[in-house]
Amino acid sequence: MSTIDLGAAFGIKELSGKAFPAKKSGERTPSPVFDYVFRMDILRKMLAWAGGIVTTSIYISGPAGSGKTSLVEQVAARIGQACTTLSCNSRTEKADIVGYIGLQEGKTAFIEGPLVRAMRLGEWITFDEGDALPPSVTITLNRVLEGSPLVIPETGDVIQPHPDFRVAFTGNTHGRGDTTGQYRSRNVQDAAVLDRFLFVEVGYPESTEELNILTRKCPNVPEDIAAILVQFAVETRNAHEAGELSAALSTRGLCRIGTILDSGTFAKKEDPLWESISFGFADGLSPDERLGVQKILETIKQPQGVQL
Repeated sequence: MSTIDLGAAFGIKELSGKAFPAKKSGERTPSPVFDYVFRMDILRKMLAWAGGIVTTSIYISGPAGSGKTSLVEQVAARIGQACTTLSCNSRTEKADIVGYIGLQEGKTAFIEGPLVRAMRLGEWITFDEGDALPPSVTITLNRVLEGSPLVIPETGDVIQPHPDFRVAFTGNTHGRGDTTGQYRSRNVQDAAVLDRFLFVEVGYPESTEELNILTRKCPNVPEDIAAILVQFAVETRNAHEAGELSAALSTRGLCRIGTILDSGTFAKKEDPLWESISFGFADGLSPDERLGVQKILETIKQPQGVQL
């Protein structure tokens, strides 16, 4: 195993000169997104987990579109780590994760699931929306989450975890249920399961960070327009928190609007900014909410005298 310079790999000067173990990228290593912006406080925790300093399992929580799953994948991409992302829901079964008895080359055999493969090969596995898993499934992972071997009941085999094996859960809740009413398919997970995780909260970035993310993702969006979009996102979140809006504009949604603007799809329209916001966000709201967010945009634009 070789090493990388963390400053160069993650684009953070503060980490320049610090070495970190790395692998040669393979077919299951995520592709790096070079305009991805890492937040130092969160990255420090991710590197501690990746290095196995405390435990091998981490739970990343935060609102929709804040970059939880992409965080795991982009850390993996920078250090050459293979990483499988498994989309979870209430119908996900243990067999989908661990494996099952089936036909392989005409013979009955145990078909390995992504968890077994990750444990054997020293890969990472991310349970995307892990809080949607049935508690009866997550409780069977207890021993694995603390770094212990996995026993396959069907065969009696014992899978020893590779030293580089890691587990990440991402979710919109902390696994203790949803108190907001927004994430209705989330389950309350067993306390014994949650006790085995490190927890990292990934909220929406600060405005300066979010502006940096947007301008790197959409470099052709003028700076004044990018600043308006970031402020617009903040105001929708404030309105959502106050119960005045059913949905807030996420960082993912913000970049989606920037990409629409970049594409020039509405360049010939009277107000391409609002048309892009409508297409990328507001058209998914009720008519009254759509009118409300349009007023939010106009209020932000007026002091700056923006004309599009």
